[in-house]
Parts: sequence; C-alpha cells; structure tokens
Amino acid sequence: MSRVIKINFVDFWDNFAKNDNYFFHLLSSKYHVKIDEDDPDVLFFSVDYGKRRQRDKYLNHRCKKVFYTGENIPPNFDFPGSIEYPRYSIGKADFAFSFEHSADPRNYRFPLWAMVINWFNVPHCNDRDQSYLIPLEHLLERPLDRFIPKSAFCNFVFSNNSGKRIEILDGISQYKRVDSAGKLANNMGHSIRGRGDQQSKIDFLSNYKFTIAAENVKNDGYTTEKIIHPLSVGSIPIYWGSSSVAEDFNAASFINVDDFPTLKELKEYVTMIDRDQALYEKMLSQPVFTNNKIPAHVTPKSVLKFFEERVLC
Repeated sequence: MSRVIKINFVDFWDNFAKNDNYFFHLLSSKYHVKIDEDDPDVLFFSVDYGKRRQRDKYLNHRCKKVFYTGENIPPNFDFPGSIEYPRYSIGKADFAFSFEHSADPRNYRFPLWAMVINWFNVPHCNDRDQSYLIPLEHLLERPLDRFIPKSAFCNFVFSNNSGKRIEILDGISQYKRVDSAGKLANNMGHSIRGRGDQQSKIDFLSNYKFTIAAENVKNDGYTTEKIIHPLSVGSIPIYWGSSSVAEDFNAASFINVDDFPTLKELKEYVTMIDRDQALYEKMLSQPVFTNNKIPAHVTPKSVLKFFEERVLC
C-alpha cells in the first residue's frame, strides 16, 4: 500500500480546488493523498491577497509549510510570522515554489507557465482556476497545418496597464491595427468572456498570427502564462519580461522585445515577419522548447524528487 500523505491548502486564489490542482495530482501520482484541514503533514499556502491569514491556524503545528507563488513575490523563509504589504501578506515558509533563480536549497524554481500545462491529463473544468490546462502535445507536436492560415494580425489582452504593455501596443499599432479585447485599451467594443485562464481566451488567441505577451513587471525568472498560451495555439508571442526567458523557451519561437534597441526596430521586425510568409512559417514551426525538450526542472519527475528529498523526508 502506498504511503498516506495528508495535505491542506490555504490562502490561495478564488476557484482554487483543493483536490484538483497541480500539487494534489503530483503527489497522488505516487502516494495516497488526503485533504486534512486539522492535522496535515504538508500545508500549502500562497500569496494572501484577501488577508485571510488562514495559515495562522498552523503556526505551531508540526506540518511542513510550503509556499507557492505565481506572482512576482519572493518567499519569506526567515522573517518570523508574516510580512504585511498593503495588498497582501506573506507567511513564513519552510519551502517554496517560486519564479526565482535562487541558490537557497529551500526554494524550487517552478514558474507559473509550468503550472498551466496538463501534466496529469485531468479533465477540463471551467470552474477551476487554472481552468484551461495546455495538453503536452500542443507544445511538442507542431505541424504547420494545425496553425495556418490565421485570420487576424495581432492581439492584446490585458486588464492592467503595467510594465511596457501600452508602449509595445502603440509601437506595433503604427504598422497595423492590433485588436485589444481586454479591459485595457479596448478597441473591439466588447471584452473576452471569462477569466484569463479559461478556454475563451485561448480560442481568441488562436485566430492571430501574433500576440503581445507582456508581463506586468520585468524580473529575472518571472515568466507566466503570457508566453506559453499563444505558443500553444500557434500565435507568435511578442514577449516582454524576464531577461532569462530563453532559458525556459526556444528563443527562435518568439519575438523578444529586449532584442531590439527601439520599439521602431521591433515594429519593423514584426512587419517583416508578417509580410514574408516563408519567414513567418519558419518561426511558427520552431519548437517551443530548445531541442523540443521540456526543461528538466519543471517536469513532474524533478518536482516530485524535490518533495521527497526536502519536504517529505
């Protein structure tokens, strides 16, 4: 009989399902996992935007405290209690899964983009966040006839004006209209229905040759679903964000804003790709990952090994 592991999740985002999420399915691949709100072996907690501080119930409990963040927020390993910010609070963790490139053995780099892959072949659930999970074959098998022809040029889907989003939009729009279907700079008269993790957004991106894929902030290692969603449906990302993004993704499969000294040069490059079908198809046919190999550190085998050697030992 497999070992029983009792876990619980607190201070996560809305629509987070305790028995239908990455960590539950990862551990269930080898162990018998039970949700236990009273006496867990492992407590997972996240960025507490609601300031519910449900984790405080376990301050003196024996359980291992594991922090997960998909945001640009580092873990708190050493400050006793909680670190309070205007919009959220961060509890003290024994271990963490974060975006950070860190030598701290308590931290494991597992950026948000890896969380949105359907590693465990779970059914789609529109009420779960994340709702849409990318099938692995959409990232590893990329026949051109799946992706072309595209009916539209470029899209821009954001709610918040952060980072260089508007600058990039304005620069690309000097060449050709960019369809903005989010709340920010909307020019379509309507917004995409649902949350950004749902099927409706993915279907929308699939109609476009290019997607402006800009993070809300530039920080090394902070790479989210912004780049992998368009890649999964054959829309070339125009990416701005982490300076180490090419360590996660094949640099030939997307357009990196940082490769261009000016936005004018970026616009000219996008124009060239858009007007040259051969160049466009060459970029579109590039593997998502270098050598078409998923980075080892985000595979379930590697993540589970960290759990077993650090957390569950």
